[in-house]
Amino acid sequence: MVFLPSTTPATSAADAGLKRNRLDYSRHLSAEARVRLPNPIKSIWKAAQVKAGTINMGNGDPHHTLYPICEMNFVVPSIDEHDPVQSWRSSTGEQNVIASYKDDPCTLSLRTAFAYGAGAGLKEVRDALANLNDRIHSPPNHTVSLSLGNADALTKCFRLLGDPGDSFLCEEFTFSAMTNAALPLGIEWVPIRMDNNGLIPSDLERILSNWDEATQGKRPHVLYTIPCSQNPTGSTLSLERRQQIYQIAHEWDIIILEDDPYFFLQYDLGVSQSTIKQYGYTRAMADVLPRSFLSMDYDGRVMRLDSFSKIVAPGMRLGWVTSNSFFAEKLDMLTDSSSQHPHGMGQAFIAELLGSDGWGVDGFMKWVSSLCNEYQRRRDLFMDVFRQKVAISGFASAEVPQSGMFVWIKINLEHHARFSTSQTPTVTGGPTTNTTDLMDELFRKLLDCGLVMMPASTFAIVDGTGTTGSHINDRVNFFRATFVGTDETIRDGLAIFGRTLEEFFI
Repeated sequence: MVFLPSTTPATSAADAGLKRNRLDYSRHLSAEARVRLPNPIKSIWKAAQVKAGTINMGNGDPHHTLYPICEMNFVVPSIDEHDPVQSWRSSTGEQNVIASYKDDPCTLSLRTAFAYGAGAGLKEVRDALANLNDRIHSPPNHTVSLSLGNADALTKCFRLLGDPGDSFLCEEFTFSAMTNAALPLGIEWVPIRMDNNGLIPSDLERILSNWDEATQGKRPHVLYTIPCSQNPTGSTLSLERRQQIYQIAHEWDIIILEDDPYFFLQYDLGVSQSTIKQYGYTRAMADVLPRSFLSMDYDGRVMRLDSFSKIVAPGMRLGWVTSNSFFAEKLDMLTDSSSQHPHGMGQAFIAELLGSDGWGVDGFMKWVSSLCNEYQRRRDLFMDVFRQKVAISGFASAEVPQSGMFVWIKINLEHHARFSTSQTPTVTGGPTTNTTDLMDELFRKLLDCGLVMMPASTFAIVDGTGTTGSHINDRVNFFRATFVGTDETIRDGLAIFGRTLEEFFI
């Protein structure tokens, strides 16, 4: 685990009010996590790393002289290009080769990368990511552990924190692949209402204040949230809402699982060129990126999940979790006795990429800045074509996303001749409209026409308490669409969408 000292020069008054005595983190652990013992073999392995030159005859590691590989070369874009993403796409820019060696000097030797390691990952990679974290978030007193991407990290967090019968909080529309992963653990989801700006803090407060443990079981102690480019809605929480949510979490002792794979993909940022010239890209980007829950986490109640999936490549399956040292140790114990440490090739690549012979952290942030510009161009193209081909009919509308990869398209079913608001609910508090039936029909029509968009029903979390007002199935008149495809995909897809939508309504 890597200690991240705070470099924040001063504490704001708002943040100072959140400082309290150390929490009892152990009360948030699941029964499984409480009884889990450290992997004894890994414990001895860690002890063997302390003294240099220790002869290790305890592990069953194949000797590095028998590895059938001695060198890996990675051909990457030159970060010296003015716009590295555009130069890379057009094959007009220079390329760099960064290398990992088994027998020659490099940032992370393949002797280390390809050997057995600890669940937290290799120190060289964790140090590099700790440096990146510190320069972007300045988190107080947190540690970094590696993961196999956010899906791996999140499912382990569920096991770490959840017992059968527990209720966790989440946005009412969320990434169902992850919430479904918690269901076999006996965890139930309590949805929080949303608007165009994301999770509504007052509804979070309402749920916690009105919770009756006698009838509903233990009050929720975990909030799972996607604060930037929330999946599927594309909304991004404002600083004011983040501060309100953190204050509520502080008051009710809630652990925040900050799942933020789209954090670095922000648009309309207005990055200062003078700051870039004077301090570099990392400082310039840190000045304009959203403030994370981690950055204000003086309680140690945030477990932040980051990933290279959206900014390097999804198949890398490499990410990092930042949390207090207590949770980090428990998470590492789980990894040591389950998936084991992340793969050596990915760790070697990231170590070299962020190292002195690669891009370095500042070069990496220059790539991120260039990537944001390209995705912003695609977003703007999507919205332009959407206005021309779809919105002009009045049958659909969409907000312009500030970040990420998705547009949340609202289907204006109130204009459909067969839309009904007087359906008889089959259960108390059930839906009173035929929204679900009409959206299913439209989805099938689009599929028949050769277009796939994700229907909102895929992401809807049904409220089991019946206290949120209208049933969520009356509010599933949305599609999630991505704008990260090619220009041709965007134009052709939205043309099909516009035509099919008109046929559906007329």
